[in-house]
Amino acid sequence: MASTPAPPAEDDDDHLSVMMSEILRDFSADGILITQRGERGEAVVLFSDGACDAARDASLGEAGAGPEWLALAGEAGAAMLTTSVPASGGTITVRTVFRRFSETTRAQARVASARLQPLLQPFARAWWQRRRAQARVRALTRAIDRADIGVVLVDARGMPTFANAAARALIAQGDGLRMRGAMLGGATLADTLKLHAAVEHVISAEVPDAAAPVVALPRTARRPLMAAVVAAQAAGVADDADAPAAIVYLFDPEEDLAALIEPACKLYGLSPVETRLTCLLADGVSLAAAAAAMRVREMTARSYLKQIFLKTDTNRQAELVWLMLKSTVRTRGAGAAGAMAATLV
Repeated sequence: MASTPAPPAEDDDDHLSVMMSEILRDFSADGILITQRGERGEAVVLFSDGACDAARDASLGEAGAGPEWLALAGEAGAAMLTTSVPASGGTITVRTVFRRFSETTRAQARVASARLQPLLQPFARAWWQRRRAQARVRALTRAIDRADIGVVLVDARGMPTFANAAARALIAQGDGLRMRGAMLGGATLADTLKLHAAVEHVISAEVPDAAAPVVALPRTARRPLMAAVVAAQAAGVADDADAPAAIVYLFDPEEDLAALIEPACKLYGLSPVETRLTCLLADGVSLAAAAAAMRVREMTARSYLKQIFLKTDTNRQAELVWLMLKSTVRTRGAGAAGAMAATLV
């Protein structure tokens, strides 16, 4: 059985590495260091290669706007050529290190710098914009991954390309939802066909904002999982076959409500025993059954409930449960589900 699609891996900035290696060869330099200074003045090392320890210390200082030669402290005959390039959100500085500096080296570096400067500036700007876009993607991925609702992205062929932690946990259980080869499927062939029909309907629909089809995925001795399918793109948007075309939201009606309600109970100042009773009532248990589960008399449970009503400004059990569910903050912690290892299909 194929594994579920995981969040995208960190980018290795291969394009930057290739270009900087070309600069090293073109300059006949011994090392190169690239730093970025943001609008607030903080300096970050973006790339380093070769002999650049001394340049790393110098990178924390301010750099001039144009090409500038600087002597390296502690290394006789060594020098560094700095070039600063404006970029979105700050300045990118390229520092090229020469351990054996001479007038010939200066002349060769001047020619190479003049040739590369027109290329370096647009490349640095584009690269920095790409880096910021990747940071946003990672933040959005983390936000989705911490949601307690399962989220699966599928492409135009109906194949999953991403699943958040909640979805991967449901798939790993293999009860009602599973990977069938490279496809997302249900427990039976009939369930799989229903799910695929819903995905295909959404992908081919001319009006993507129409009501989302919901598919029940039966499970063994538990209530079915609910899968709602919505379009991932606006109508008429042409894209490649690997781009996300539909989103499958997965809801587990038997999810443990205690993990969601306990933080809300703390907000209202409920004691541990009052929190326990509230969680049982929210789970559909009667007051008598809740008292038995807590091993107290029903009269004692009623006394607890009166205190809960007082602290939450409610009067009925239904109103209490409604308030607690409305007060929940639904995020998933970095537990076993969040840390679950997964690879691309």
